[in-house]
Amino acid sequence: MSASPLTRLDVLKRAWPLVFANAAVPLAGVADTFVLGLSGDKADLGGVALGSALFSVFYWSFYFLRMGTTGLTAQADGAGDQAETQRILLRALAIAAALGLLVFLLRDLIALAGFAILQGELRVESKGADYLLARAWGAPAALAGFALSGWLIGLGRNAATLAIYVAFSLVNIGLDLWFVLGLGFGPGGVGAATAIAEWLALLVGGGFLLITLKHQKGWAHGVLDRARLLDGAAIRELFQVNVNLMIRTWTLVIGFTWFANAGARQGTAALAGNHVLLQVISVWAFVLDAFAFIAETEAGRAFGRRSVRDLRRCVQLTAEPMILSGAVFALATWWLGDAALTALIEDPEARAAAITFLPWCAAVPLLGAPAWLMDGVFIGTTSGRVLRNAGLVAVAIYLAADAVLAPLYGNHGVWAAFIVFYLARAGALLGAYPGLERRIHSAPTASATDANPST
Repeated sequence: MSASPLTRLDVLKRAWPLVFANAAVPLAGVADTFVLGLSGDKADLGGVALGSALFSVFYWSFYFLRMGTTGLTAQADGAGDQAETQRILLRALAIAAALGLLVFLLRDLIALAGFAILQGELRVESKGADYLLARAWGAPAALAGFALSGWLIGLGRNAATLAIYVAFSLVNIGLDLWFVLGLGFGPGGVGAATAIAEWLALLVGGGFLLITLKHQKGWAHGVLDRARLLDGAAIRELFQVNVNLMIRTWTLVIGFTWFANAGARQGTAALAGNHVLLQVISVWAFVLDAFAFIAETEAGRAFGRRSVRDLRRCVQLTAEPMILSGAVFALATWWLGDAALTALIEDPEARAAAITFLPWCAAVPLLGAPAWLMDGVFIGTTSGRVLRNAGLVAVAIYLAADAVLAPLYGNHGVWAAFIVFYLARAGALLGAYPGLERRIHSAPTASATDANPST
């Protein structure tokens, strides 16, 4: 991989496949929501809101497989070690297979325990259980997809990532229409559509893995050697990085699950309206993450080369288009959201709730952009300890804000606290950035950096 300086043109060229790839994932979630909005009622929407929030506790807890794999791969690629990039993939896939099978086997227990904790109406919880139990069939494929897409992103193979995500989205949307509008399966049909799409997307990803290996002239020497593959130092490095990333992800899952449950406390209409708006936020977040993914790759390579200059250039050149795009998306949501929600949500109470709280939703693309960008920088450098601590601080601030604002201002308070969550995440990571520059010279490996108490 060339070590030539990153340019604005490079960022834009590499971003566009990721923009479409990332947009494809939440668009599938939007299709889930709006197919139910057209065919069902607020109980269907609320059920999917609670079911997806509960499933996310386990599903996104393992997103470290994508983040850790990207960071470690980018660093090995920056250091010119092709054999290690391939070993990172094999280790990540093995972990993904084991964890995905565990989630699938425990699906009934997860549903039983989860809906004993969440605070929805009985009918809403029943709908949510239908969604969750169907969705769990795709867990092994989804987690393996995390590892594989993380590896491809770490190598900068963004067109392959686009193809995988588009395949997932098209299959999911097509099956949504068939299962829900055609067959009337409701929330269970939405979950089944997603599960099937995850397996087919994994098959597409496997094809791109073979193409990438062909370009690399096959497996590098020693990659499949058992002793090297199970090297103790590499396994410890992977463990140290991923445990902290998992804790960091838990803090985000807690925050988003709390947001869903806070909406449930405001009533089924508010829950459904919040869930619809959260899908809009998800679209913008995933689109803007195209720039964060480039930041992950370039920050990882800068770390592998131990270049503070390259790191600073990476931050600057990805921040510029990301914040500008966030401002454009915020304005688009403000101006066009009312008409879109009116056209797409059939239930009048859910529609009214979504329109009422639309201004809060519109603010998120702009105010959330710094948090998403800095996530990318610290993920690429596998600074798990920093991400973990920032997540813990941010979720604590968010829960405190919700405890104060929600009782005073109802669902407006729920949304105001949610905005505080994004600002706290960005503030914590920006405060830690100078330490990252200081560490980049002295740390020989990602694991040593992550273990540094000064983080």
